[in-house]
Amino acid sequence: MRQINKKEPAYFIKAKSKVKLPKVKYAWEDENISAIRETLRADMLLDEQSLLCAYCEKEIDENANNSNIDYFKTRNLFPEETLNYDNLFVSCNTFGRCSHLKDNTIKHKNEYENIVNPAIENPKDFFDYLPTGEIIAKNEKGQFTIDVFNLQDKSLVECREQIAKALLCIDLSVEQIYAVFPDYHSFIETVYPKLKEL
Repeated sequence: MRQINKKEPAYFIKAKSKVKLPKVKYAWEDENISAIRETLRADMLLDEQSLLCAYCEKEIDENANNSNIDYFKTRNLFPEETLNYDNLFVSCNTFGRCSHLKDNTIKHKNEYENIVNPAIENPKDFFDYLPTGEIIAKNEKGQFTIDVFNLQDKSLVECREQIAKALLCIDLSVEQIYAVFPDYHSFIETVYPKLKEL
């Protein structure tokens, strides 16, 4: 997980101003919002998240079936946050992790205080990575976040470990590495300098 700088687009602000509640069940059913949903998802994914899942940092292609706009604070518990742009991220649709797991795990409002929010907190303050691909919590909030999104999922650990092994054999800038390995930016930023010291 890495920090995400949110920049609300003017077209979303304009669409929100036209939402007619309670005419529709919830805001995303309003024609003004539903008309821009795919554009918003694509823009957030490309402009703010570098085509990476907001939580696990696995690369997401632009196919809408492979990701979703996630309400960090679920609209069921926080209906007032439904159109808060800073509450919206693009998440992969992977079963058993990321937004899918969070939304099926968190049942109480106060639990959100224990989850790292990448729009307002720097995840580097909560996580570290090992060359083995493991993500390590620096504190309780970090551990809770790892558990809620299943960031220690075996497939994620194995992929990160494979990248670390490949990084041992190359001498590139971090930007050049992203061209070769588009996933897991925070892992690469953390582990590559450690590997260079070996």
